[in-house]
Amino acid sequence: MWLPGHLAFSFLLCLPLLVLVKRERLLALYFVAFFALLPDYAHLGSLRVFSHSLIGVSIMLLISLAAIGALFRPRPVMYAIAAVAAFGHLAGDLYIGSIHPFWPYSDTWYQLHQFNMPFDIATEVVLSAIALLLIVVLFGPFRLHRSRRQLDRRERRNLYLLAFIFAAMTLLQGGYYALLIYLGGGGDMRLLLLFFFAAPFLFTSALLLPMTFSQQHRVGRSSGVSSSGLRKL
Repeated sequence: MWLPGHLAFSFLLCLPLLVLVKRERLLALYFVAFFALLPDYAHLGSLRVFSHSLIGVSIMLLISLAAIGALFRPRPVMYAIAAVAAFGHLAGDLYIGSIHPFWPYSDTWYQLHQFNMPFDIATEVVLSAIALLLIVVLFGPFRLHRSRRQLDRRERRNLYLLAFIFAAMTLLQGGYYALLIYLGGGGDMRLLLLFFFAAPFLFTSALLLPMTFSQQHRVGRSSGVSSSGLRKL
């Protein structure tokens, strides 16, 4: 699966847990987004065999959650969301793509449908449309964006770290997908899937921009205080 399919599929799997989360729902959604892509952070060459196996995903999940737990101490429900989203990636690639579930004991790979074929693109567009509709109806993008103010400092730092990594991954994979369309052409469904790359990237960019402006504002204020102090001296 491409990135939009993984996001949508893991979101649907995690939806019962997301409904239970109230104040930290925006952070929970970025746990879904970050961990739904976890195996693809090690997608280079032979590393893909490791990252798309049950043992590999378990190792990556434990390391990631240990680091996040030490830095930000998230609620236990976030760990459950992360695990469901990460293993949801394997389920998605089993359905469309390929995985090596029993590595290193066996190099046998399994798949039900081929990656980047018309069935794949159509399925990802449908899943992404369903996920986006549910987010709009159940949670509301504007409510989600405003809800970051309800997070404490530790939770906001956790949110911004996950969002930044997710945005970078979306930009890289979305750029690669757009290049493939430019070089090889594509139908309406392939172009439509590009929208589902752009939508989460734009939302995440809007989420990160206030952080950048607030940092610049703090720097400007501190510079003004320093200049004022010097004038008094």
